[in-house]
Amino acid sequence: MTSGDPYLNRVTGIIAKHGYAVQYVHSDPATGARPFAYTIGMHRRPNCGYELAVSGLPAETSHGLLNVLAATLTNGGLDPADGLEILGVLQDGLALQLRPVGCTEDLGVIHAVYGNAPLVWQAIWPDQHGRFPGDARCRLPEGAQPLL
Repeated sequence: MTSGDPYLNRVTGIIAKHGYAVQYVHSDPATGARPFAYTIGMHRRPNCGYELAVSGLPAETSHGLLNVLAATLTNGGLDPADGLEILGVLQDGLALQLRPVGCTEDLGVIHAVYGNAPLVWQAIWPDQHGRFPGDARCRLPEGAQPLL
């Protein structure tokens, strides 16, 4: 599906070499859309029928977080689940929490490479006290990490 498109050919080359690629989507000041990132190709790995995503973080942080999270899940034999908290990815002993992505429409490179998107799990990060969005005591700014 990717022949002729240099960018998609590069992405599929990264997937072939590393097992998956990470796509970063920059924020859009005109619309106020926050940045997000997602993996492409993980769902094709053995025992891994999903992709991962994160929102609201800079590119380098997103890339590193998704790489560590992917390794933590696959090396630990963990199956993602709604509300699953994962330790060992963030500093200071804070956990990430997983939730299923409701709409994969904005994950365009997955669609371009594979034609459709598998289940995608979004990693939700907490405030400095370990509280997640949705908790009334969470101190993250409104809209800091939109749900995908």
